[in-house]
Amino acid sequence: MQQSSSGARRRLAATCCAGVLTMFSSLVALPASFADQESEQQPPRPPQEVTDAMLADSVTQYDPEDSITAYDIERSIEELGDAASDEDNVIILEADILFEAMQWQLSTQAEDRIAELIDDVPNGVQLDVHGHTDSRPMPPDHDLDNQQLSENRAQAVADALADTRPDLEFDVEGFGDTQPAVTEDPDDPETFTANRRVEIRFEE
Repeated sequence: MQQSSSGARRRLAATCCAGVLTMFSSLVALPASFADQESEQQPPRPPQEVTDAMLADSVTQYDPEDSITAYDIERSIEELGDAASDEDNVIILEADILFEAMQWQLSTQAEDRIAELIDDVPNGVQLDVHGHTDSRPMPPDHDLDNQQLSENRAQAVADALADTRPDLEFDVEGFGDTQPAVTEDPDDPETFTANRRVEIRFEE
C-alpha cells in the first residue's frame, strides 16, 4: 500500500514538473512574439532633416558655358577653298561659311582668310569672281532675288581681294541658280549647300 502511494506521488510530481516546464517554455517564447508584433506596429520614423550641405552634395550644377559649343568663325573659315574642283586654278568658297543666310557682308576674319587663298596667284592676272546660289527662292519680305544675291556676294569677295591685291584685275559676275554645281535633291540638304558658293578663277 505504501509502495502504491509512493508511486502515485512520483507520477504526480512528474506530471507537475512537465506542466511547469511547458508553462516556462511558453513564457520564454512570448516576449519574442510580442517584440515582433510591437515592431510591426511601431510608427515609421520621421524623415531626416535635409540640411544645406546635403542639398549641395546631391545637386549637380548646370553650367551653360560647359554645355554649349560656341561658334568660332575663325575655326570655321579655315576650310575655305577646300572644296574639290575638277578644274585647275579654281578656288571654291562655301557661301554658308562666308555669309549669314541671305546676306552678303563679310566678316574681317573671312576677308583675311580669303586673301590668304590667293597668295600664289601670279601678279597682274585677271581673277573671275562668280557668285552662285541654290534654287530656293528668296523670302517675299526681301528686296532682292537669287540673281542679285549672287552678284552682291561675288562683289563682296572681289572687294576683299582687291584690298590686298591691287595688282590684280577682277571680272565680277553673279549667276543666281543658273549654274548648279550638283543636282539638288530635296532629301539631301548638302546638295543645296554645294550650290551656294563663290568661285574664284584665274589663268596663269
